[in-house]
Amino acid sequence: MTTVPGVVINGVVVPNAPLPEGAHVEIQLKDMTLDVPPELQEELKAWQKASAKALTLVEELAQESEVGPC
Repeated sequence: MTTVPGVVINGVVVPNAPLPEGAHVEIQLKDMTLDVPPELQEELKAWQKASAKALTLVEELAQESEVGPC
């Protein structure tokens, strides 16, 4: 296996070296420990919960609209 480092720019993986055409790749993220204050960690957890609930609600509404009017 060959390792080619790279970086994500605007959601796209950009390798630091050219890759051969047709190469099969596997992307593994390096563990990055960030020094985040506990208050911010709690806020981020709350936002993640809210996002999950909002996504569930949107999916439920989409399913209801697919069923059609009663």
